[in-house]
Amino acid sequence: MKKLMLLFLVLTSISYAQTKKDILIGNWKATDSNGTENKMVFSPDGFISMTINGEFIDGKNFEVKGGKNNGQKGTLKYEIDDSNAPIKMDIIAASLEKGKAVEKGRLLAILEFINNDEIKINISINQARALEFNETNQESTIVLRRQK
Repeated sequence: MKKLMLLFLVLTSISYAQTKKDILIGNWKATDSNGTENKMVFSPDGFISMTINGEFIDGKNFEVKGGKNNGQKGTLKYEIDDSNAPIKMDIIAASLEKGKAVEKGRLLAILEFINNDEIKINISINQARALEFNETNQESTIVLRRQK
């Protein structure tokens, strides 16, 4: 009986041990303040695919279009730090050089889980991560909804 009770406790604790990163994995969609539809796909291996300036970028393998880096291959990955509230997230852009990812820059973000199917996110493009969600960054904040 004790072994059965121990097994039950272990199994129930494992089912509740889902991390924020586990919850984040999947397909998400939102509409920004300009009415533009945005998609984000968080993969288990740390890649992020997302809409940037109206174009959907495959985080595992994209090609730069235009500018001095035209034709260059790259990746987008994400890292989260859920030890703080709101959660800090970095979106890391890298170029593929001789088969190796070389970091080129980061977008700094904060996110907050409203529930398992909705996330509030603010991504900064000016290299200054927001510390909280407030009226000053309301326009650059979107609510992502999980796509099933």
